[in-house]
Amino acid sequence: MNTEKFVRITMLFKKNPNISFEKFHEYWAHIHGPMCVDWMKKYGILRWAQNHINKTGMEFVAKTLPSWPLTTFDAIEDFYVRDLKDFTDAISDDFYQTTLLPDAGVFADAASIFLAVGEDYLVIDDGKLVGDHERDYHLH
Repeated sequence: MNTEKFVRITMLFKKNPNISFEKFHEYWAHIHGPMCVDWMKKYGILRWAQNHINKTGMEFVAKTLPSWPLTTFDAIEDFYVRDLKDFTDAISDDFYQTTLLPDAGVFADAASIFLAVGEDYLVIDDGKLVGDHERDYHLH
């Protein structure tokens, strides 16, 4: 198990309102995604996860847990880096600015994007409590 300190940048966004959900999911996963791989490797992005919000699952949760507020976003993506500068350098890159960012507009609504930066604190892994961590959140 790896509890190395990674920085996670989480991006939440809505789909481009001019395309269907089917086209959104297909484009993000199978067209835009592969375009990003070499660029991410160049800047030390260690892991990238796309979370395609499951509308059926959200409807089930809304009925089962009606008092819980649910996200209105259609997608969440996580970028893992060792240093936040790796991510900001990647975003400043010419290839990102001239190719990837305009291509993202095909499937994503740029006005809806929110970012968060944090560090994962793994509590349970493979059904087992994690006892040792690289980072310490104890109060002193």
